[in-house]
Amino acid sequence: MTPGSNIPLPTARVTVDVAAPVRLDVSGLLLTADGKVRSDDDFIFYNQPAGPGVTYRSGGGTTPDAITVDTTAVPPGIEKIVVTASPDAAGQTFQGIEPTATLRNADDNAVLATFTPPRLGSETALVIMEIYLRNGVWKARAVGQGYANGLAGIATDFGVTVEEPAAPAQPVTPPAPPAAPPAPP
Repeated sequence: MTPGSNIPLPTARVTVDVAAPVRLDVSGLLLTADGKVRSDDDFIFYNQPAGPGVTYRSGGGTTPDAITVDTTAVPPGIEKIVVTASPDAAGQTFQGIEPTATLRNADDNAVLATFTPPRLGSETALVIMEIYLRNGVWKARAVGQGYANGLAGIATDFGVTVEEPAAPAQPVTPPAPPAAPPAPP
């Protein structure tokens, strides 16, 4: 596939696995017609591996992480599932790393399509592929849209609440004692 190209899904259950020469974090987001999640429960990833019609599978570092979509179990009102990837190492970009998304029939593992986004640089996260509903037909589209602000940037763009790390506690300095009043002349 090339960026922007799409194919109709020949099966109701598909898996998108994303491979790269480095460990990746892969996730899926269930989106409504307005392009947003209904709640944080629609963000599927290693700490929340299952949602309605969508599951995450860890490759354990030896095989690619994957998102499986069962279009028959996706709830009404969800029109798109985006599959995202980011390097596991903090701050690492996709410069020189070419991730490949492989779309498979989830029942027999047959390859339906592959996509490698071209010309990556400072991106620290990607929307690599989307499974979407158009005129009653489920399709897959190659996307390859990069984000320089990591998975948090993708998540917030799609309406997920991202908790910022707490600021480190600052030591409390007691107030200085008041200056002594001047001595009378």
